[in-house]
Amino acid sequence: MYKIAYLTSNDPSDKMASSGVYYYQSAVLKKYFTEIVYLGPVNSLLIRILKKVFNFLQRFSKKRYNHGHSLIISRIYGKIFSRKLKEGKFDFIFADKSSSEIAFLKTNIPVIYSTDATFIDLYNYYPGYSNLFEFSARESNLIEQNAINNSSIVICASKWAARSVTEHYQFPAKNVHIIPRGANIDVVPDLQLILNKKKTNVCRLLFMGKDYKRKGFDLAYKTMEFIRSKGVPVKLFAVGFTPPPEYIDKDLEIIDYIDKNTIEGMARFNSLLLNTDFFLMPTRAECMGIAFCESAAYGLPVITTDTGGVTEVVKEGINGFALPYNSDHSEYGDKIISIFNSEKDYYNIIKTSREYYEEKLNWGVWGEEIKKILHNYNTVKSETAPVPEIIGYEKTIIRNVI
Repeated sequence: MYKIAYLTSNDPSDKMASSGVYYYQSAVLKKYFTEIVYLGPVNSLLIRILKKVFNFLQRFSKKRYNHGHSLIISRIYGKIFSRKLKEGKFDFIFADKSSSEIAFLKTNIPVIYSTDATFIDLYNYYPGYSNLFEFSARESNLIEQNAINNSSIVICASKWAARSVTEHYQFPAKNVHIIPRGANIDVVPDLQLILNKKKTNVCRLLFMGKDYKRKGFDLAYKTMEFIRSKGVPVKLFAVGFTPPPEYIDKDLEIIDYIDKNTIEGMARFNSLLLNTDFFLMPTRAECMGIAFCESAAYGLPVITTDTGGVTEVVKEGINGFALPYNSDHSEYGDKIISIFNSEKDYYNIIKTSREYYEEKLNWGVWGEEIKKILHNYNTVKSETAPVPEIIGYEKTIIRNVI
C-alpha cells in the first residue's frame, strides 16, 4: 500500500481550517493507505512578516493584492516543502487547495492536486478575488498554472471546477477526476432519528457561514420576513458571524461561533442540524458547499442558489433545490412554504436527502474513489508541461489572462 505525504501549509488537525476539509479528508486517507505523513503546518516567520507587510500596504490602495497567491511566498513554500519531502520516501503527494504550496515544488514524486476551484473560477467571482491589481491577477493565475503543471492527477469537487482545469489550464482530461467532498462530521446521526424527526408548527431555518455576505445572509433574512408575512411562524438561526445591528429581530437567533474542535461545539452543531427544518443559504458565490453535504447527513433539505459548483451536490428534489441566481426572497420563501406545508413532500425529501448522503456525499465514498484512482495511476510525464521560469510578466504564459 502507498505512503502519502499530505501537503498543506495549514494544520490538518484543526477542524476549523478550511471548514474541516483537511482534518476529515486526511482522516479518510489514513483509513485507505498504509501511512500518511503530514508536511504541515508551516510556521515560517518570513511568511508571517510578508503577509503583515502586504496587509499593511493594502490599506493604502483601493485595489486588492491576493497575497495567498504571491510569487514570493509561493517560492518560499516550494523550498520548504521540497526540503521536507527529502526527509522521507513517499509514493504520492496529496495537496488539497494548495496551489501556492506546490507551484514551485521540486520533486519527482507524483502530485495529486485536489481543489474545489481554480484561480480563474474565483477571479471576479469571490469578493476576495475581485478588484485585484493586474500584477496580482497575473501572479495568481501563473501559480495556478504551475500547480496544475506540477500535478500528475487533479481531483475536482465539481464539473464546474474541472472545466477550467481542462479548458483554461489545458490539463489532460483523462487525468482529471470529479469527486464531491464529504460531510465534516464526527458521528453520523442515527438513520431512525432522522426519519422520525418531528416537525413543529414553526418553520425553523438554519444559515451558516463566516463569510455571511457572500453566502447571502441578507436574502435569507428577507426570506424569513416574507415567510412570516404569509402567516407562517418562522425562526432563523444564523451561525458563524455577528451581523450588523439592523438585522436584529425577535425571530432571529445569532450563534456567532461554534468551535468544532470541542465536544461542546460539536454537540451544539449536532443539535442545530437535528432541530431545524431547512438549511437556507442563498449564496452569491460558492465552489461546492461542504455544509450541503452535512445537511444531507441530517436529512435537512437545502434551499440554495444555482451558482458555481453547487448543483454537483444539491440535486433538484433529492436533497434540496438550487434556485436561479436572480431569484428574490419571495421565491425562496414560496419554495420553503410549499414544502413545509406538505407533510408528504417534507418527509420524502428528508428520506432522499439522507439516502443521497449515504450514496455520494460522504468521505468514505470519496476515499474509495481516491483509492481506485491511485491504483490505476499511470505516469504521463510527457503530457504535463514544465514549470515555466519567471523572467518578467511579458514572457510568461499568463500574458493574456486579463
